[in-house]
Amino acid sequence: MADKQFDVSEAIVLYLKKYPGKNTDEFESKYGFEAGVAKESVRALLDEAMRVNPDWSTMDLNGAGDFVESVMSERHSDLTAKALTAIGNYYTYQMR
Repeated sequence: MADKQFDVSEAIVLYLKKYPGKNTDEFESKYGFEAGVAKESVRALLDEAMRVNPDWSTMDLNGAGDFVESVMSERHSDLTAKALTAIGNYYTYQMR
């Protein structure tokens, strides 16, 4: 997707803005015809984050969320701190 015309960090933050509620209208309004591609990019990153395996014998839920943020930061250095925090919060919500 080298030709995408949107900032994936911004898309992540907007997609998760009302999580666990949906933010479909605002997301689609912002990205228009690219909303589908933007959503696919966001979902791919969130799915990747959910496959990270923290060491639950040494981490609590908050520590695991921080670990996921760290791993995703290493894998995707272009993600902003705000996007990484949103991913970490998504992860901890899913794992609680």
